[in-house]
This record gives sequence, structure tokens and C-alpha cells, in this order.
Amino acid sequence: MQTVVAGKAMKRLFFALWPNQVIRRQCSRIMARLPEAELRPVAASNLHVTLLFLGGVNAGQQAAIAADAASLAVSPMRLTFNGLSYWQKPGILCLTSNDFDQQVTRLSEQLATIVVRNGVSIDERRFRPHVTLARKARQAFALEFEPIVWRSDDFCLVESCSLADGVEYRVLQRWGAKGLSAMSK
Repeated sequence: MQTVVAGKAMKRLFFALWPNQVIRRQCSRIMARLPEAELRPVAASNLHVTLLFLGGVNAGQQAAIAADAASLAVSPMRLTFNGLSYWQKPGILCLTSNDFDQQVTRLSEQLATIVVRNGVSIDERRFRPHVTLARKARQAFALEFEPIVWRSDDFCLVESCSLADGVEYRVLQRWGAKGLSAMSK
């Protein structure tokens, strides 16, 4: 979705770790065990770990941020998601991790530095790796599951696009051990 601010088109962007199909299936199996009537499951194609939310970004900022992000060295990262948490204020159920490589936090901090340097204000909350499984939640649910070990050696820039039937997240660019891969048309 693009909005226009002061004559400039803005995209809602964020940096994320994107799951492979195995991780996506593991998350989907957990989601299938949640009571659908009481919440709104996230589309399996939208599952991710947010590294940094940017919000509204114009084309010039996006290009500068992407160029700077390409200079980051990416090490293999591991996160173990072993908790199901309810966050009341945003009303979400999410997988949470207290067992993750510090490279993940370091990458989030490096991206924050890049984004601020390019004139985009960010939320100063502490980074907490999570995977949102459902929105509109009103309570916690007890659910046992096998921990999900998420391995990643890349990260991506994603656009949040509002559609008639919900939100779709589109990977625009990806960086990592194998270099840059442009995903946009």
C-alpha cells in the first residue's frame, strides 16, 4: 500500500527474517490448534520475525536504506521458539524465544542505525523476537508444542500491502550469505 505524505508516495516497510517452508509448516500446525472463533489467524504466507519496523518510507529513503543494508555482513542465526505468548495491548498470540543468537539482536540494532541515519524515525522499544500467529486475541492459551528452531543466514526488506481481503507482506529485497536478491518487479 502506498500513501502520499507531503507529495511523496510512502510504503509501509519492515526488515524481517523470512521462514523457509519447513518453518512455515511448523508454525501453521500450531496455528491450526488455536481456537479460530476467538481470534484471527495470520496468513501462513505472512509469517516472519520482524527485525525492525520502519513504517512510512518514501522511495529515496527506501533506496538509501537498501543500499546501506547491503553492506551488512550476515552470519548464520538461530532462534528457538518455545513459548506461546499473549500480548494484551496489541491483542496478539505469538511464538516467543528466549533462546536466540545475539547476531539477531546485533542485526536489528545495525538496521536501526541505518534507518535513523536515513531520516526515518523508529520505535525505541527493546527487540523481542517473535512470530505473530493470530490477531484480535483476548486471552492467553495453554498449548504444548515442539520448539521451532528457526535458522537463517539472510534477512529481507518487506512491504506491508493492504488488500480488500486483508494484508499481504511482499518481500522486496533479500540480503545474506548468498548476496543480494531483488524480489520486486
